[in-house]
Amino acid sequence: MRTIVVAGATGNQGGATVEALLAGGWRVRALTRDVGSGRAWALEGQGAQVREADFGRPDTLVRAFDGAYGVFSVQARGKDEVRHGVAVAEAAGRAGVEHLVYTSVGGVDRVRGIPHFDTKWEVEQHILAAGLPYTFLRPSTFMETFAVKGAGIGLSMMAAALGERGTLQMVAARDIGVFARIAFDKRLVGQSLELAGDELTVPRISEIAGVPYRRMPRGLLRLMGREGRMFFWFAESGYQADIAGLRALHPGLLTFGAWREEQRSAR
Repeated sequence: MRTIVVAGATGNQGGATVEALLAGGWRVRALTRDVGSGRAWALEGQGAQVREADFGRPDTLVRAFDGAYGVFSVQARGKDEVRHGVAVAEAAGRAGVEHLVYTSVGGVDRVRGIPHFDTKWEVEQHILAAGLPYTFLRPSTFMETFAVKGAGIGLSMMAAALGERGTLQMVAARDIGVFARIAFDKRLVGQSLELAGDELTVPRISEIAGVPYRRMPRGLLRLMGREGRMFFWFAESGYQADIAGLRALHPGLLTFGAWREEQRSAR
């Protein structure tokens, strides 16, 4: 049993990756800044070894990576995203990690000018320049986006850009974890996977999610500046995941309808 270190283990993607790796027989070392938190205790209860580490303290990362075969890396959006992503990559290199799986975003190689795409592209470029053995996972819109408070606002913005017939690709966080495990299982080094499990119109998303929306004027998106650029990009080209090919790798890949039924059943 080789060890995979999951950085960002208490987040949605990190937590899903811990679960998928443990189910696949890997030994998991889950990193968190607060080993006494409820989420940390839950990870330990699943069978992960919980270790304290901080993206802002590279020395803690190097120690946490010592002896590990692989590292799963994901960072929160924000002003420190690039610094933290680079810190994980550099620590992985110093520790001699054999496989770094980094979660980026779909389309990051095809568009510039969207802030949280540009930051992930910068981290990807650093990993490439460092010569690290990598896999880039590039998720599309999270299905979980449509189950949070204020989901109707985001859906209204998407409707403004996509209209009634344009489609949006989506993926469940759980499936990102499964693809991380597949990347390690099959050693997909040097590969990039754009991830989606379904592709639907805004009206269909609204119907399945039970989230009403209003089609706002496109001009409001322009007032958002660079942040609004993403919605126009959805209409111009958007995500381009090969869903059929992904389902061949992961037959249990969730459609939006199947994901929504799971959410209702879990209540």
